[in-house]
Amino acid sequence: MSKSNRAILNYQQRCSREYSSEIKLLPEPYTYPNGNPIRPLPPIQTAVGGMMIIGAYPSARFESRPSKRMPGKSRLIPIADNLQPFGNEQYFDGQRVRTLESGDGLRKYLLSESPFTADKCWITDLVKVFLYKKDHELSCGDVVPEFKVPVLRSRFLEIAEDNIKWMREECELCKPKLILTLGEEVAQVISGNKSAKADDLLSREIAYTTKLGNYPVLYLPHPDACRRSEKWRMNMKERCKLIQKYVR
Repeated sequence: MSKSNRAILNYQQRCSREYSSEIKLLPEPYTYPNGNPIRPLPPIQTAVGGMMIIGAYPSARFESRPSKRMPGKSRLIPIADNLQPFGNEQYFDGQRVRTLESGDGLRKYLLSESPFTADKCWITDLVKVFLYKKDHELSCGDVVPEFKVPVLRSRFLEIAEDNIKWMREECELCKPKLILTLGEEVAQVISGNKSAKADDLLSREIAYTTKLGNYPVLYLPHPDACRRSEKWRMNMKERCKLIQKYVR
């Protein structure tokens, strides 16, 4: 194993062991409704010297469970960690085959337009653990009423800022030619402009970010936004042209 690969493996191991303990807002234990632990998800695609892609936080695997409040109906609840950030993942949720939509969107809207494939990128998330949304509180409260959902999605910016050191370490391991961030919130944290909006952040030229060691960065829309909106699909196409010019 090369020195570089050993350093990456060491980082993955430490992230898995230590990351959650540094997030003061996480309860102990931090679990899914059925008791599965919510663990940090370190990067798996870890190519060095290419594009680094930074999402917000991992999704989860979901399962369809019978509703206790609405007989004959079902609810989707998170039950387990994904395998990797933005992975090519399929599974059966009890009702149908599901895919990891963010992973599909990354390949469809970004990687298909870029000079790099996923295995030539370093793909990661700014926050390494799944975060419950208000909607999850409702669905989990219906299916598993005894489980108290720790709704932390609204505190993403706070959690991300507290753990930026992990992202800086990844940058030093990756030594990216170009950092690409996905979505408004990740751009807010990395740029340091917490009040800036998507229309501003996602129209900026390639710049340098002191937050992550002065590497070049370009702020992109999230693949989920591209899936929902023609505006952001067109924005992504234009941003990909900048990437092509920069890395060729």
